[in-house]
Amino acid sequence: MRRLTPALIVAAAALSQPAVALADCPPGAWFCESEDLGPDNVQVAPPEAEALPPPPAAEELPEVDELPPARTAPAQRSQPPVVIYQPAQPAPRVVQTQPQARTQIIIIAPGARTHVVRRRHPAVRVAPPPAPPPPVRYTTAPSRLRVPHTAPAKRRWQPEWGLNLRLQGLTMGGDRHRDNGSPAAHPDAGMGGFGLGLRYRPVPAFAVEGSFDIIGGTDFNGFDRVETPFSLNGLLYVNPRSRAQFYLTGGVHWSSATVQSENADPRLSPNRDNNNFSAEYSYFGGQGGIGLEFRVSRRLALNVDALAFVRTRTDDNAESGPAEFIDANTGRSTNTSGGGLFRGGLTFWW
Repeated sequence: MRRLTPALIVAAAALSQPAVALADCPPGAWFCESEDLGPDNVQVAPPEAEALPPPPAAEELPEVDELPPARTAPAQRSQPPVVIYQPAQPAPRVVQTQPQARTQIIIIAPGARTHVVRRRHPAVRVAPPPAPPPPVRYTTAPSRLRVPHTAPAKRRWQPEWGLNLRLQGLTMGGDRHRDNGSPAAHPDAGMGGFGLGLRYRPVPAFAVEGSFDIIGGTDFNGFDRVETPFSLNGLLYVNPRSRAQFYLTGGVHWSSATVQSENADPRLSPNRDNNNFSAEYSYFGGQGGIGLEFRVSRRLALNVDALAFVRTRTDDNAESGPAEFIDANTGRSTNTSGGGLFRGGLTFWW
């Protein structure tokens, strides 16, 4: 037993040195120095001059029944993984989840160097969370202002003045015949002329007009006649807002006429200056009809209308002198006459 004691002490000392070095490594110890070998850190023992003497040969060691159990370095507890909570963000992507700890492995082989291998387990690498997406700005399109639909204000009517220029023709019933078959009017009867009128339109549906006309030709009796009527009319527009405006017209007129003939006639008086015969007549009557005014523009309009008139003589010889119209077959006479008037022209408004 005493022979085995020195050998056991030497063996125990050899086995305990690495554990002590592992547990408490004084500065400058040869077994604490390491050399980086790529991804693993491997420490090589100091040179042979400073290394421990080799263990005795097997022939020099006493025979023992069993060796005491070798002491091993206590295992270090692995550190728990680091958990990072990030509210309102996606969970981090973990690349490796091994605990970050160092483990030293000491390799002792007879006749060789003692190697201290220090391996470092890869630390837990937490991939950085992906960059948050840029904030999305939800913008609502500005709502259209709903302006209450109101009808455009109607343009207030402004009173208008108009100048009417027209041409006209007169019909006297030349196609009719008397009871005895003779024509009612002279075969050459026919008159025409021109005129102008001044219109005032205070409201859209109504206007008044004063006009002056000059009409000449062969009258009903076959005399040469020149007549100048002055008329006052009212115009009632049926559709004043339309471009084509229908109207009704009516009024009164005063007229004076001069008739002449180269043939003697009891209704005519001889002239002292020449060898013809003449007479002067005056009339008062009324007229009425229908017309159309087409507005080419705001300032210009076209007019056509048709009127019928009736009148009677008002001169001094109407009661004492011969009547203007005498039926030779029946002897009937009258100073009342009538006819139709057709007019067309332009009206300038302002």
